[in-house]
Amino acid sequence: MMKRTEFWKGFGVGFAALLLLICLCMTAFAASNRTIEVEDGVGISINGAVFIPKDAAGKQVPVFIYNGTTYAPVRAIGEAMGLDVQYDAANQMVQLTTQDRILAQDGSAGSYISNDRAKEIALQDAGVKLEDAIFLKVKLERKDGRFQYDVEFYSGSSEYEYEIDAATGKILSSDRELEDFIVTPSTGSGETISAERAKEIALSDAGVSASNAVFKKVKLDWDDGRPEYEVEFYAGSMEYEYEIDARTGKIISREIERRH
Repeated sequence: MMKRTEFWKGFGVGFAALLLLICLCMTAFAASNRTIEVEDGVGISINGAVFIPKDAAGKQVPVFIYNGTTYAPVRAIGEAMGLDVQYDAANQMVQLTTQDRILAQDGSAGSYISNDRAKEIALQDAGVKLEDAIFLKVKLERKDGRFQYDVEFYSGSSEYEYEIDAATGKILSSDRELEDFIVTPSTGSGETISAERAKEIALSDAGVSASNAVFKKVKLDWDDGRPEYEVEFYAGSMEYEYEIDARTGKIISREIERRH
C-alpha cells in the first residue's frame, strides 16, 4: 500500500500558507468594489525553494499583504503541493482534496505510484536533480478512463511538463520549453542575496529608515542574462525605484521622483 508519509512529507511547510489562502477565498464571498493599499513583492518558498505562482495562462500572480494577512493564489500553491484544486461555482467554494482521498474514492489506492515517485520519474527523464527543480504542479487526476499525474516544474531556464500513468509509472507525454528568465532555487548557497538584503541596500542608498518606507515591489527577475531585484518604495513625498544585482548586491540603476 502507498504510505501516507510519502504524501505528507514536507506538507507542514505550506500548511499555514494554505490556511491563509482559504481565508482569502472566504473574504471574496462578501467582496465589493473598493481601493485598498497593499504591501507587494512578497515571496513564497516551498521546501526551501523559491516558488513563483502562476495562473492557468502562465502569467505570474502577485502575492501581497493586506491588514497583516498574506494573500496568495490557492490553485497555484495547492497544485504545487500535490492537492487537487477544484472550484464549485454554484456554492462559491474552493475544494482541496488530498491525493490519498482521491485514490480512496477509486478503491484502488494500493495499485498506484506515489506523488514522490511521479516526481522522481519526471526528474530522471529530464536529467534534473531534485534540489535543482522547482515544482509548479504534481496533480493526480482521472483522464481518458485512467489516473495520471500531471507534473510541471522549472529548472534553470527550462519549464518541464509531464503526464505519467499513475498505475504503471509510464511517461505518457513530455514537453520542455525555454523561458526568458531563470528561477533560482533558494538553496542557501549564497547564489543570490535575499529580498530583505535587497531592501536594506536600497534603503541605505536612499537614506531612508525601514520604519518610514512603504514598499510597493520587491521582485526577483531575470534581465540581460543576470538575476536582479526590482525594488520600489515611497517615503514621505518621495518615490524610489531601484534595480539591484541579485548576486553581488550592486545597484544597477536608481530613480527618485516626487510623488504627485
